[in-house]
Amino acid sequence: MIHPSAIVSPKARVADSACIGPWCLVDDFAEIGENVILESRVHVLPYATIGEGTQVFDGASIGNIPQDLKFAGEVTQLKVGKRCTIREYCTLHRGTSATGETIVGDDVLLMAYVHVAHDCRIGNGVVLSNAVQLGGHVEIGEYATIGGTVAVAQCCHIGAYAFVGGTLKVDRDVPPASKALGNPLIWAGLNLHALRKYPERFPKDRIVALDGVFRELYRSRRSVVEVAEELKKNPDEIISEFFANWTQKIIRP
Repeated sequence: MIHPSAIVSPKARVADSACIGPWCLVDDFAEIGENVILESRVHVLPYATIGEGTQVFDGASIGNIPQDLKFAGEVTQLKVGKRCTIREYCTLHRGTSATGETIVGDDVLLMAYVHVAHDCRIGNGVVLSNAVQLGGHVEIGEYATIGGTVAVAQCCHIGAYAFVGGTLKVDRDVPPASKALGNPLIWAGLNLHALRKYPERFPKDRIVALDGVFRELYRSRRSVVEVAEELKKNPDEIISEFFANWTQKIIRP
């Protein structure tokens, strides 16, 4: 269904089962998947793709150009996955030539006023609470949760199943399965709430092994850089994947 007040470009690809609400704009080369719902006053800009079953609420802007002074009008993309919820007045920007795309995974919840900047990577199942602001090139691992009004600086990585408390500033990487609290941000233990929520993925022995990883990283007398180099070969994939790409600016104990 397309509401009579909506404007949908003939060059856009819109699935027959999609619902385009009042005063929405869907621009050239946008793609709207099956069973997508755009509430009212949603603007989907060129080269944005919205996966099936996603619902976008009033006033959201999906796929605008980057706020990067190096952007020169090149064709880049924003890809939003399946079954996401994008609440009121969120702003999601396309990538730049650096990576070519901004990616939001499946089953992601973006609460009202969230900003996702250019070239970000957001994993499946992530929750960004109200007014979270992501700088460019931020990466957030699957099932991480970020508290309200958190600001994440450019190029920071937040690991899978991590939790960042509300109203904080993230200017260093946050390891997976961790809690990050305080100002300045510090490591505050394992995020047991998330790990115990998925017992099939995190049986007791895996949780114990993760605890051992962080004891070695933060409580041994060895340098963090030395331990982090070893963790690139850790058998737990959420640890090895994170430290394979860490930026060498990690939160402290």
